[in-house]
Amino acid sequence: MEVISPEGLRQDGRKTTCLRQINCRLGLYERPNGSAYIEMGNTKVLAAVYGPREVRSVSKQQLDEVVIQCELSRIAASQGERVRRPRDQRTRAMSQQIAGVFQAAIRKSKYPGSQIDIFVQVLQADGGVMAACINASTLALIHAGVELVDYVVACTGSINKDDSLMDTTNIEGLRNVELTVGILPNKINIKQLIFCKLMHPEFF
Repeated sequence: MEVISPEGLRQDGRKTTCLRQINCRLGLYERPNGSAYIEMGNTKVLAAVYGPREVRSVSKQQLDEVVIQCELSRIAASQGERVRRPRDQRTRAMSQQIAGVFQAAIRKSKYPGSQIDIFVQVLQADGGVMAACINASTLALIHAGVELVDYVVACTGSINKDDSLMDTTNIEGLRNVELTVGILPNKINIKQLIFCKLMHPEFF
């Protein structure tokens, strides 16, 4: 099945440079300090933020800055098929990458000696999962009132033959190299580049 039609359209009717429809909501839960839900096409992600609060581990405490931790999980049928574990090596790696993104975006000196926890859950995965997780986390941090150097926005792209594709779905990224980019738009600063070779995607 061709990814791009002879008319230059993708399977969902988008042009190569068009994003999927984006929907988001803030403040879904009362218990977290901030929470957000985002849909990027059929990819759906929840994010919750706790903190700033006291650092749980003394060994991780940094008196002059804030400790940022992220935990990402996925529901059993997030990609249409049940998975055995909500967290695995890949989700742990993604958690570290997300924490690294916001290590650069959060104004760390504003919250010395404290900790901010970001919890992200993938409800449905249809491409661009890392980008959706970063965007949902940004919204949750904003809702929590955490001071940022700049907000972070992210998008996933790919190449199909000679065509560049923005905001790819699972099918579009099935046998291509994908690139997820997170930027601080007001700073014109790229904070995260993630290359993924997806021959048999299980999660993205």
